[in-house]
Amino acid sequence: MTDFCDKEYCESCEMEYFQLIEALILNIMHLESKVVYLRFSLSNYLPLHRAKLMRSDIFSDLSANHIDRPAYHRYVSIYCDGNDPMDDNNHCKLLMELSKGETVVNL
Repeated sequence: MTDFCDKEYCESCEMEYFQLIEALILNIMHLESKVVYLRFSLSNYLPLHRAKLMRSDIFSDLSANHIDRPAYHRYVSIYCDGNDPMDDNNHCKLLMELSKGETVVNL
């Protein structure tokens, strides 16, 4: 890890921030999959009308899009070549499969 840098702009510091953002995004995506999996699993133990409500709301309150924030936009533009990792097709597919009980995640 780089020691504290007091320069106004430091390329190695920026890279460390990008790596931190990447690690946090991976954690968010992992937690999202657990939330969807647990909501679906819980719905199997609820009365039918409540289970339907939970499954219809299975994606509620998952992470928000942060592309409008300057730091995140810079991360996506530079570190991710313009591809927002929170919009990853594989992750979206996984969440859809979890919401239908078609796959599981390790808790």
